[in-house]
Amino acid sequence: MRKVIIAGAVVAAGAVGYMVSQPGGEGGSAAYSPLAYVPADTVLFSGQMEAFPLKEYLQSTTFAQAKVPNDFLEELDDENEPKQSFLASLVKSYFQGMNTPAEFQKTFALPDEIKAFVYAVGFMPVMRYQVTDAKSFWAVLDKAELESGFKHEARTIKELQYRAYVFENNEKGEKFELVAAVENGWATWSINTHANTPADLALALAQEKPTASLKDAGVLESIQKKHGFVKTSLSYIDHQGLVKAFTTANGNALATMITKAMEVDGDKDGLAEVRTAECQAEMGAIAANWPRTVIGMRSKDDMKITATHTYMKAAMVFESNNKVVLDALTSMQGFIPSYLGKAQVFGMGLGIDANKLSPALSSIWSNMLEPTYKCAPLVEMQSSTRAANPAALAMFTGMAQGVKGVAMGIQDFSLNMEGPEPQLNSLDAIVSLTAENPAVLFNMAKTFAPPLAHIQLPQDGSAVDLSTMLPIPPEVNVQPMLAVKGKHLVIYNGDKGAAIADALGKEDAVSNGLFNFSMDYKKMLAPVVPILEMSGDPEMTEQLQMLKNMDMRVKMDINLNAQGIELMSEADIAAPAK
Repeated sequence: MRKVIIAGAVVAAGAVGYMVSQPGGEGGSAAYSPLAYVPADTVLFSGQMEAFPLKEYLQSTTFAQAKVPNDFLEELDDENEPKQSFLASLVKSYFQGMNTPAEFQKTFALPDEIKAFVYAVGFMPVMRYQVTDAKSFWAVLDKAELESGFKHEARTIKELQYRAYVFENNEKGEKFELVAAVENGWATWSINTHANTPADLALALAQEKPTASLKDAGVLESIQKKHGFVKTSLSYIDHQGLVKAFTTANGNALATMITKAMEVDGDKDGLAEVRTAECQAEMGAIAANWPRTVIGMRSKDDMKITATHTYMKAAMVFESNNKVVLDALTSMQGFIPSYLGKAQVFGMGLGIDANKLSPALSSIWSNMLEPTYKCAPLVEMQSSTRAANPAALAMFTGMAQGVKGVAMGIQDFSLNMEGPEPQLNSLDAIVSLTAENPAVLFNMAKTFAPPLAHIQLPQDGSAVDLSTMLPIPPEVNVQPMLAVKGKHLVIYNGDKGAAIADALGKEDAVSNGLFNFSMDYKKMLAPVVPILEMSGDPEMTEQLQMLKNMDMRVKMDINLNAQGIELMSEADIAAPAK
């Protein structure tokens, strides 16, 4: 059963990767809107209001498509377990289809431009997406049935014919079925269990409309307006709906199904501790302070896709209405240097204002202890929080007084493969520590690093050669330089590192961010791949061929704003040269 779950997860992950985080839509005509079939109380939703250029996306990202080791497929394909073999066949079809974009689209009957939704009816996940024809869609399942001997049950609901694959149906009344249907150019996947009703299944298969739909609820419009998202793309997780599901017996569809599932499983009191009036009110109040996680794009330029290039930029916001906590987190933000925003091999920065860290955490700590809870799990949580007094941080922050952030960047590097062992041939890089008085911090640090004890940092910004003071192996071709540049203590190597250090000296140590990460996969991996190829492992060689072609850059920033904690991510992908 564990292998069955793993196989299902692989198939689901692949489907989500192509049809959830990217595509989506609101239907092909004004007369039909799939949003009308999405319950307003769904706890999750992902989709776009415009068609996603799937064909061009696949063409520009072919090198990045997932590969699966042969031994994994062999382990899945167990002739004695038809259900497992069925899923193994689907996994094989998925990865075999990934050989080329055209083959993938043909295998799964996917159009060049696709629309899709993912949402939930209670705890029944629903995935709906457009397909080119029903015959091709069913062919993949027919092939899996033929190879495994695991057959479907043909059923009808309303006038819709659908397939049910029964994975569990025992004497206890437990039931788990995978259901699939095609209607009017839309494929629908969901599950049918002992916890949902036939009416729920009809809703999941878009044969009935919910009493209150997402189309009419105004939820998407309010999220777009609040966060400045365009209508191209939007996803969310409803924290308040999740809390209601676990603290009430029938507060929403998810709660009702959880209650029924526990009754059938003989564990009807499994959530008794949190399904109290106190927990409902107190956990609900916490959820109201952190109501949703939302994902969207703020400009149509945030998604540009052609057959040779894909660029996507999206914001994920953990919404917060807790002003005390949000103000405290905002005050902690420190300095992220501008060189991290420029093209380089690798970069990472942590912006923390050490002077504000202890007061901010103390404010958050006090805020968590302020309510008088009666809900047992919250009482326990509060008790543990009370024991973790952040006042102990005062000693640490005292040593790091004035620190605003730390960062590092690798602009370029190369390896020499001509000798018996790989050697670092060149390196352009920088590590920077930003502080109100970096020289004072360096003098404090010298007491913990004897090799640096006699160094006197020039106040004019000129650099000290560390290679004469540190035990650097001869095969590592570096000459690290140490200097104070304005408010920044820097260690750099190479001409590019020196230029960045000089430019950094002109930057003020302002509070402008919390975290930054960036990486150019091609520049990072290209020098390293020859070393990995020396292993001679055939499977490793196949994976390395993919790495060689990986022309991709990613970037992530974490910041605080009036709406909450924001994670901004970017991906820039170029198709491999032919």
